[in-house]
Amino acid sequence: MKRIIAFLLIIVMCFSVLVACKDKEEDVSSDSGDATDNVSDSTSDTESVELEPVDTTKRVSFFAVGDNIIHECVYLDAMTVASSVGAPTQYYFENMYADIKKDVKAADIAFVNAEGPLNPEYKPNGYPSFNAPAEAGSALVNVGFDVINLANNHMLDFNKGSGLQGTIDYWNEKEVVTLGGHESREDYNNIRIISKNGIDIAILSYTYGTNGIKLGADTSNIYIPYINDSEIERQIGEARGKADVVMVSMHWGDENSFEPNGEQKRLAKLIADRGADAIIGHHSHTIQPVEWLEGKDGNKTLVIYSLGNILHTQLKSYNLVGGAVTFDIVKEEEGSPYIENVVFTPTVCHYTANTAVLDSLDYYKRENLKIYYLSDYTEELAKEHGSQYWNKFDLATLKGYVADTISEEFLPDSYK
Repeated sequence: MKRIIAFLLIIVMCFSVLVACKDKEEDVSSDSGDATDNVSDSTSDTESVELEPVDTTKRVSFFAVGDNIIHECVYLDAMTVASSVGAPTQYYFENMYADIKKDVKAADIAFVNAEGPLNPEYKPNGYPSFNAPAEAGSALVNVGFDVINLANNHMLDFNKGSGLQGTIDYWNEKEVVTLGGHESREDYNNIRIISKNGIDIAILSYTYGTNGIKLGADTSNIYIPYINDSEIERQIGEARGKADVVMVSMHWGDENSFEPNGEQKRLAKLIADRGADAIIGHHSHTIQPVEWLEGKDGNKTLVIYSLGNILHTQLKSYNLVGGAVTFDIVKEEEGSPYIENVVFTPTVCHYTANTAVLDSLDYYKRENLKIYYLSDYTEELAKEHGSQYWNKFDLATLKGYVADTISEEFLPDSYK
């Protein structure tokens, strides 16, 4: 009998457990339905979020100025400054570039035409046979210039090439890319390609001449990249096969002219037709127009006919306005690289004239050199400028040169 009662109790307990489990399943099922709704809502929310596309665009910022000319008064002023600030060197030039330094430093690539030799073996000399002190080169590097152009009409000023050889040796010790000064034909054919931010940029360089000076017998290995149609076409073709972008530095044109001559225009079209992306021009010691040229294959070539001077002590007001050009080189995942955001920012080279002292050419000694952006230059500074002793010099005249030469398309907003 006891066994029967125990068996019945077991049956009752099992039934109770089954009922409890069923109730639990219903509760879970009910909760599960809510959870499913929640998961569904959550999934719906996740699916509605749009992910930002990954930007694979590559970009290089470029900065360029024209002729950096170390006249006698420039290095004498640098000597005075070195003494006044207690510099550890005989010459100190860096303060002259102070107002543009931040923009030079900010650029991925910064270009300058170094007019004339810089050979430490020779003493400094000014016009007409230039040789800059070593500190002038160090200043360019410290300011932030990393592409130094040597192909210009003064490159053979000292000893028919030995001055240039010493200049090449000097720059080879610096962390810069030098253009247009070649130790040999082989070096000339070693196209300079700068790799930056995933973009390969080739830069070629040529000069119209070297003031009639020919290489001496002891420097016959040096190669001068004179302007030559077939060489330009050949090198651009080779550069296009090795780089994403090709730029060409051209030392060309007529001095003291605001307009490119017929030969400049012909060469610009030849370069555009070969597919170069930009031309960086200098030599005229004046600013000249900026424009886009269309090549024969429909490509666009940016042409800066002349950037004018940056640092110097020429006398005329038209020589004292220069330009700093900036632009971006852009390479997207699809399509060919291109140039955009081109801006030509006018500059002024300021100096005062010491009427009590003459330089070696019997002109007033020029002092207190400094480069300004024209937008920062004032009437007060203009009234102090030493150029007033040789011609009219005021803000209206300087701004007139810019307005008459550079298209608004390329000027900063403040000039439009």
